[in-house]
Amino acid sequence: MKNLRKNNVFVVALLLSVISVSALAKTGQDVIDEMKEEYGNYNDQVVTLRLQTYDKGKMINDRQVILFNKDDNGTQKSLLKFLSPKDVEGVGLLDQGDDNMYLYLPEFHKEKRIAGSAKNGSFMGTDFTYADLSLINYDSSDYKAELIKETNDVYELELQEKDQTSVNYSKLIMTVRKSDLFPTSIVFYNTDGKLEKVLSSYDVTQAGKYKYPKKLEMENKITNHKTVIHLQEPEFDVGLADSIFTVRSLQRSKIRY
Repeated sequence: MKNLRKNNVFVVALLLSVISVSALAKTGQDVIDEMKEEYGNYNDQVVTLRLQTYDKGKMINDRQVILFNKDDNGTQKSLLKFLSPKDVEGVGLLDQGDDNMYLYLPEFHKEKRIAGSAKNGSFMGTDFTYADLSLINYDSSDYKAELIKETNDVYELELQEKDQTSVNYSKLIMTVRKSDLFPTSIVFYNTDGKLEKVLSSYDVTQAGKYKYPKKLEMENKITNHKTVIHLQEPEFDVGLADSIFTVRSLQRSKIRY
């Protein structure tokens, strides 16, 4: 009987150790996939954004844009068009995935491809680089993720750019809230290892079966410059045509969908 009890204790201890190891076996990519499933698991999306930029606390730009997103068999595509004010009306940015990104400026009636180190430049005077914009859509496919810390409340991930030929940041630290898998912040460290920017997300809101943040804030800690994005309620799964995500569509003043 004593041997039987000892064996039972041993089996229970073994099971607990296996469960413990299994829990610790979650990877950074697992967290990213779960987050994507929770917030980016839609076929397509249309959303109007109010984009405000601040310099040393003073607002210097207040613009409105419309953003189209689509998951095309695992490839994230997006088209962004400025609606107002007049000086930026018609400016557009098309991201077809696979390093195919184009900027359209109506005054020149010509699109310009954004590639390589140009993706690290500021997008239209905001605190987002061209490459940063993909993170708004929960697209972190350009990064490899490592789970570096876990508490009762959050996961902490370190993101490193997969393409090391044109690196803009030494690392990104993403904090994901466990209760709802919401990415509350991403901290950007420059190539010197210094904290450069912080992207914060606020006000998770339900829209049908999907959720989205009503406000995003990117703050440059070095320049004291800030960009705030306010999201109106998005439309999900509207059946966006592939033709929207083309250079021809980028050149149009109005996008019908």
